[in-house]
Amino acid sequence: MKKRIVSASDVAKLAGVSRTTVSFILNNTPGKHISEATRQRVLQAASALEYVPDEDAVSIARRTHFTIGFFISHSSSIFTDAYIIRLIDGMALVFNKHRCRLVLQPLRQSQTNYVELVRSHSLDGVILINTHVNDPGILELEQAQIPLVVIGSIQGLHIPQVDIDNAAAAREMAEYLLSLGHTKIAMIVHAPISYYAAAHRLEGYRAAMEAAGLEINPEYIRIADFTEASGYRAMRELLDLKDRPTAVFAGNDVVAYGAMQAIQDAGLSIPEDISLAGFDDDYLSRYLNPPLTTVTQLAAGLGEAAARLLLKQILSTSDSSTPINTKSDETEGHRIILPTVLAQRESCRSVHHEQQ
Repeated sequence: MKKRIVSASDVAKLAGVSRTTVSFILNNTPGKHISEATRQRVLQAASALEYVPDEDAVSIARRTHFTIGFFISHSSSIFTDAYIIRLIDGMALVFNKHRCRLVLQPLRQSQTNYVELVRSHSLDGVILINTHVNDPGILELEQAQIPLVVIGSIQGLHIPQVDIDNAAAAREMAEYLLSLGHTKIAMIVHAPISYYAAAHRLEGYRAAMEAAGLEINPEYIRIADFTEASGYRAMRELLDLKDRPTAVFAGNDVVAYGAMQAIQDAGLSIPEDISLAGFDDDYLSRYLNPPLTTVTQLAAGLGEAAARLLLKQILSTSDSSTPINTKSDETEGHRIILPTVLAQRESCRSVHHEQQ
């Protein structure tokens, strides 16, 4: 007769403890306050029953205590930026399930010692956002074979990436403003052009204007730095132009908030005097006065997808005696693109509205 397989529940019953306690003791789970008497009772019960732990269960138990770094390049307001918060919400769906700890690490654009940060915080992997050109720290992470996922785009390296099509989404917004009859359309790029997302959104705006046969006025392009204050300053500059625009496309909603305040402080109305559009669809955007026309992107979905990709790398690494090769067939060129939606709200209207 085939011998019955002894389970952890059998050990728990014999020892007079819960199955969870058995798991903690047999897997040497750290941070659990279990008396030595209980520990010995469980070990003796396991020995008496000749209990053999299921290797898959042991592997999973040991793999679910990881520390993840979320590196945020050039963000001085990570706790108030709704886009960042929604990314974290998405990551939490994955990381909480696997008992991973998330460490937020704001970075200056000049700060590139990522490998040192990984080692000093004992990180098992990194998710990076706000990528920009000439960032040697990313290459160093790849060369050190540290599990890494980028939320955004980075060129020239074979690193898993999760993103939207920034150029296509920005072009769609510019085309929408054109469809309303606007030809004097300005863009406040939300960040310096060295950031990939900023460059791609500007590219989309330019493509729409050029396809419409319109010459782009260099004075209509302003560069912000992620913040409401920079959006406010850029909008004031546009309002001071002799031939001011009739519509303004802000590269993200935070910058659009600053632009909206500048327009209102100048005694002008949205959209009666100037149409205003944003990008991201942050929590507050639909509740503004007027509600902001914007590009809706699935920030939580981006965070969740990035977390799953990273955890897959980490688990592969922990199951192997050698570090994962980030240039393997499994991860090379791995890029997930999530969709966007144009949210048409009351902050934009036709230039011919009053004539209708």
